[in-house]
Amino acid sequence: MKQFATAASNLRTNQLLGASLAMLFAAGGNAIAANPVEPAYDSPAATVASAAQLAADASNRAMPAATAAATATTGKHLYVATTGSDSNPGTQAKPIKTIARADALASAGYTIHVAPGVYKVAAPSTGSVGIRTTKSGTASARIKFVSDVKWGAKIVFSGTGMAWNSKGAYVDIEGFDISGTGRIGILAEGGKENITKNFIHDLTVTGGCNGGGGAGIDAWGPGGGAVIDSNVVRNIGLQWVAARTCNTVQGIYVTNQNNRISNNVISGVASVGINSWHGATASTIVNNTIFNSKMGIVIGHGDSGATAAGTSNNYVANNIVYGNGYGITEMGTVGGNNRYPNNLVFNTGRSWLVKGAVTGTVAADPQFVNYKVNGTGDYRLKSTSPAINKGTATSAPKVDIVGVARPRGGATDIGAYEF
Repeated sequence: MKQFATAASNLRTNQLLGASLAMLFAAGGNAIAANPVEPAYDSPAATVASAAQLAADASNRAMPAATAAATATTGKHLYVATTGSDSNPGTQAKPIKTIARADALASAGYTIHVAPGVYKVAAPSTGSVGIRTTKSGTASARIKFVSDVKWGAKIVFSGTGMAWNSKGAYVDIEGFDISGTGRIGILAEGGKENITKNFIHDLTVTGGCNGGGGAGIDAWGPGGGAVIDSNVVRNIGLQWVAARTCNTVQGIYVTNQNNRISNNVISGVASVGINSWHGATASTIVNNTIFNSKMGIVIGHGDSGATAAGTSNNYVANNIVYGNGYGITEMGTVGGNNRYPNNLVFNTGRSWLVKGAVTGTVAADPQFVNYKVNGTGDYRLKSTSPAINKGTATSAPKVDIVGVARPRGGATDIGAYEF
């Protein structure tokens, strides 16, 4: 697996890249930079375990035989609750206390049910982790971490690190509320993850805007193939949005191949709402709504993991990109067959900066039901919206962010909500 760069090298990299991006903005964005330019951080800082995490990992590995036997009788379900104990077997009657402990007891095909409540975790330094899960599922038997009540299981993390580092493949993370003072909400390293229906918000990035980076959701490593769908990502480094001074904190960040990003509502991001970099290629980015961020969508390629061929075969369609500093942009080494059909891009400093094929663009106010710049409004479409029936059915999700079937009218709508 690709090794993470050190925090020090990340900082130097981003000092250079940040300067390049500043030059692009100063030039008014009239041309794609000749050299690779990254509005993102180079990589997450090397993950390190806190003393508490190391102790928890050791405890989880040393599972008592009695607990193992009891768990085996529960079927492929484990239960986590704030009132539980990690010495319990993980039944509904005797739940576990921590998600990490549930992961240690799980194997392919398990569903981990997390009850409503506040789960406080510590990630005291850049690169440290509040929750680390390592088990992998299979294509036919995924491991699923599910908040039994949508957004009812609230993970609140302190420090400057990350809330959740998922290192296993074929893993689902669904329905959690994640907030805190650190840099990253979910770092998905294993490949083939489904990250869906989460509310990742108010990451204050107290360690500062630097090479340590930051993101609501970060798909990292050689695996790729993540599905990032129907999440609300809000206020990720919000303090830097107005001045547009931070290039290293992203909403959703992908660095590998064949990822699908759909039906997300993203706002208040210091740098880019949806950003692809490193070896990112063949991304499908469809039916997202992005507003009040420095940049809307970036298709890019550069630094570790990049190839001479650049990023190719990206498909960016049916997105609403509204009220950002920049709209949709290509950066770094860009290859061929990048397509941008049927996006609504409006009220931006520069709507387009791409060489790929742009078709069917709507340049008009999307007419949200109740637009609020702080992300607390209603981003469904009014009946008079120019986004209705103006999308393409190609690669559009079958349902919208709240489960409404697409298309409901004569054709697919643009944005995360189907009218």
